[in-house]
Amino acid sequence: MRRHFLVTFPMIVLLSILLCSAVQADLLTGLPDVTVVDDAIVSLRYAGTEYVVANGDLTLGTTTRWYIAAGGVATLWAEGDPAPAATVSGTSDPKTGDVGSHADNFLLRLGGVTNISSLDGIDFQQTIFPIPVDTIFVFERGGNDSGTVQAILVDDSLGTALTLTKSADPYANTGVNVGGQNAFGYVLTTDVPVKGMRITVSGHDALSISAIPEPATIALLGLGGLTLLRRRRS
Repeated sequence: MRRHFLVTFPMIVLLSILLCSAVQADLLTGLPDVTVVDDAIVSLRYAGTEYVVANGDLTLGTTTRWYIAAGGVATLWAEGDPAPAATVSGTSDPKTGDVGSHADNFLLRLGGVTNISSLDGIDFQQTIFPIPVDTIFVFERGGNDSGTVQAILVDDSLGTALTLTKSADPYANTGVNVGGQNAFGYVLTTDVPVKGMRITVSGHDALSISAIPEPATIALLGLGGLTLLRRRRS
């Protein structure tokens, strides 16, 4: 009984911190500092810390694209399905080849072709990470589209809508050319750990979306692993 308490109690404390802590409002800031080699992101620097892809410092999620047709129902545009009729004006028609999963890697180009998840003609995309996060990095082609970015909370509700303004902050020019346009970076930081982010920005072309695993979550998962290990040995 005592051994079980010593393992379970710290997990409860960490879970409480994970779900209840709040230090600041959700925020969008610029991210200009990235190192790219052979069209792939090697590392990025944010808030004085370098995050190296090869070291596993960043985690990727799963990105899907959605449109809102007549009736107001958000509908998943599954990869491989025919393009829907445009539900948002002012951009090009929906692109079948620029799928959500193209944002789920560290590649800016693949085989000489820009590797993007495009929101041309449709309403939004969302990225869900395998564990809670509180810092999400986005690299976008051009930095010339306006709309909103929101955290997706652990209960599937949406956080505060934060504004992206074309050719202005928080888009930050990385100086890296991708198919004739530079890549622009921005960061979503959240006041509590979240499961992902929604981007509602007509014309937005996401090159890569990644995140820093939330430290309390890593510790919690580590304790869970210790618990399983102790049970197997007992």
